Amino acid sequence: MSQEKAQIKNFSTGTVILQEGEVSDGVYILLSGRVVISRRDDFGRNLVLAELAEGEVFGEMGLISHDPCSATVSTVGDVQVRFFSKKEFVKAMAKDFSSVESILSTLFQRMRQMNLRVMELENQIEGKENQQGESKASVVTFKPGNVTLSGQTEQAKHALGGVERLVIDKFPFQIGRWVAKKIKNSWFLGSDQNDLDIHDIPPYGISRHHCHFKRSKAGVFLIDESRLGVWVNGERLKSKGGGAIKVALEPGAYTVSLGSVESVFIFEVIVW
Repeated sequence: MSQEKAQIKNFSTGTVILQEGEVSDGVYILLSGRVVISRRDDFGRNLVLAELAEGEVFGEMGLISHDPCSATVSTVGDVQVRFFSKKEFVKAMAKDFSSVESILSTLFQRMRQMNLRVMELENQIEGKENQQGESKASVVTFKPGNVTLSGQTEQAKHALGGVERLVIDKFPFQIGRWVAKKIKNSWFLGSDQNDLDIHDIPPYGISRHHCHFKRSKAGVFLIDESRLGVWVNGERLKSKGGGAIKVALEPGAYTVSLGSVESVFIFEVIVW
């Protein structure tokens, strides 16, 4: 199947493409326009979690499961998408691999998040069993220099893909805003990719490469590369000169806000 023969669908502004609680019938690639990801909170209010732009993918879990959607996807203005059913996706894999590269990249990212979530749940179960004396299995312990990331807002939790505590296992670890048309070598190896993409909403508060964690023999550092700044425990990182701002993080817990002290992207960072 060529890209030209894939199903092209057009939606007008305010259209709900995927409804929270319903099952996705396939996967969508945004060709033009924008969509917002939202869900209802415990009080019935509509909470916007993220915004997707040209080139991004949604509904991908419909390819591998029949679970209902965890959020609603609706249009902002007129939107055009390329749609693949499961059967069309398999055909494209065999005949026109380039047309589904972005879908595969998204699926691999989702699978990694799911694997981290499984590990997280297993550790919680092992911890309870140890406390009850029912098992001798050891709970994962963190070594000096380990860093974990937890979402403190719904938007931050969504960015982590449902993982309650993300263990940063590679350094440098780059955090930044997802943008369309990334410059990359291939779908699995790109020089312009973030380790954690933030799907920000205009007016953007997150820079393309906002900040990153670095670890060396001297310890763990947080480097701010952004225009709007990074706040640690309510205080903005300040530079003594030009260029990026670098701060050492001693072992302990920190509240990190991206873009402003009142940002919706707030994380708890624990350095061990």
